[in-house]
Amino acid sequence: MKAAIHQLQYWPGLRFFAKMRAADLFIYLDDVQFEKREFQNRNRIRTARGWQYLTAPVVSKGRFSQKINEVELDNTAAWREEHLRAIKINYARAPFFKEHLAALEELYSRDYRLLADLATATMDFLKDAFGIKTPVRFSSELKVEETSSARLARLCAAAGADEYLSGAGAKAYLDPNVFSFAGIKLSWQEFKPAAYPQAFPGFEPDMSALDLLLNCGPRSGEYL
Repeated sequence: MKAAIHQLQYWPGLRFFAKMRAADLFIYLDDVQFEKREFQNRNRIRTARGWQYLTAPVVSKGRFSQKINEVELDNTAAWREEHLRAIKINYARAPFFKEHLAALEELYSRDYRLLADLATATMDFLKDAFGIKTPVRFSSELKVEETSSARLARLCAAAGADEYLSGAGAKAYLDPNVFSFAGIKLSWQEFKPAAYPQAFPGFEPDMSALDLLLNCGPRSGEYL
């Protein structure tokens, strides 16, 4: 069984879902340290001027070592209304916007206390919309204590996987010997992003996969 593992993200990008679709099991890494200014609580959408971040505000002051599944959202700000408004404004002309509008409005109508709940809602929304059937688990369920490469190898073993599918960017820091010692085959994702039609002229790469869905609808799988 081939497993892939990735940290929780808010509206993840295309590589995330391409890896999920290629795996037999996808593990949401939720019990590692939260990294501020990364993509755990933000991602990018396309605008007429290029792109902008949608950033979910979190409570981080004095909480330097909190895990992703411990991070609380700062609900003193009207971020849900702002994010939904930004999506409506920038995707009004996208071909499949109206088809998904009601579901987006429902997603943003919910009360979220934890970032993990929000991120999971957006990941599940896109997973279902893309028709990806790969089962998912949370790393916190597997009770693994190791760190770095050893953690990933141990998560695979705990989940019953004998192969780990990694993003190519991890070649700089993963230790292949750790996986070999654990009896886990290490394979690398081969993903080459291709330009697809967007709601505004030109093409901006590395957007949230929401951009792909609202612009390409049922054809989204051709770009994953």
